[in-house]
This record gives sequence, C-alpha cells and structure tokens, in this order.
Amino acid sequence: MSYNNPISRKSLRQNQILDAAAHCFVEKGFHGAGMAEVAKRSGMSTGHIYHYFANKQAIILAIVERESDEAMVRIGQLERLPIDSFKDHFIDHIVGAITQKISPFQTSLDAEIVAEGHRNEQVRKRMLDNDERVRSKLCEVLEPKLQVKNLEQLVDSLMTLLLGITSRYSRNPERVTAITETLLRTTLASLIEEFSEAA
Repeated sequence: MSYNNPISRKSLRQNQILDAAAHCFVEKGFHGAGMAEVAKRSGMSTGHIYHYFANKQAIILAIVERESDEAMVRIGQLERLPIDSFKDHFIDHIVGAITQKISPFQTSLDAEIVAEGHRNEQVRKRMLDNDERVRSKLCEVLEPKLQVKNLEQLVDSLMTLLLGITSRYSRNPERVTAITETLLRTTLASLIEEFSEAA
C-alpha cells in the first residue's frame, strides 16, 4: 500500500496517524507509547485510529513501508538524469538526499524501528523485504546509467555507506554533519571508479 498518494483522503489520514505515531515512538519508545497517545497527537479519537490500523504493529509496519516508498521515489528521480553527465548528477542527488533526510528525529526513529525488528519477526521481515526492494530498484536504475562491473557490489557499498552515516549521526551528529558531504563525494567517486568497466 502506498502512503504517498497526495489526492486520497484515506492516505492523508493514514499519514497524519503515522506522523503522530512516529513522534510518540521517538519520545517514549514503541512499547512505551500507547494508542491513546497516538490518537491525541494526531487529533483523532482512538476508535478512528483503529479504523485505519488494527494495532501498533500495523502502524510501525506502515512506517517502515512509507520509508521504503519514499526511497523508491528518490531513486525514481535518478531515471530522469541525463546519461552523459549522470555520475556528477548522481553524486549531487545522493548528497542532497542524505543531508536533507538526516536529523536527530529521523535517526531516533530508525533506531526504534531497528530495535523492534530485533524483537518482532514481522517487522524484521518487512525491513529485509524493503531493503531488497530498494536494492533491486537501485540496480535497475543504475545499470544503464553507469557502465560498471560488479554493479550489485557497488549498490551494496552505497547502501552500507548511507546506513553507516545515519548510525554514527545518532551518536555524534556534529561530527557527522561536518564531514558528510566531503565523505559522500569522495567515497562515491572512488566507488564508481573502482567498479568502472574502464578501470
């Protein structure tokens, strides 16, 4: 199910609930936040919340799915970049995406989701499925744009780099903020060159 439909009233309500729940989970943890708190923060009744989501697990699964949907949209934007200057535009795109997305709130939410994934098999499976979905889409988009060998290794390296940045940001945001753009530009250029067929 897509939570990125700007027209659907149902989608708007679902996103309203997911936004409220995300804040509650960051503030109190997944198990510390109750449905009544989510309802209050979203400005709805608890009964109205249950009209859209059966329980808290359904909400956290939907948050994970929404994160994946947003990533797919960002990857889809790469398809429109010109092939003759794709490498430079691709690096600019990744730098812009990660610097816009990374924040104390987002890294705290990510940590809460990962922690729940260690406890909950359904959440863990959804995270794994979405990781593979994003990986597959990146490979699909990059293959005709970047003439590289070992494309899957390049994509795995890229995804690991981005997750590593967000992980350290949760520990020391000032240090990470200071070096993120330089790190990304240098490392991405090096990775593309390393896996280039011309190398």
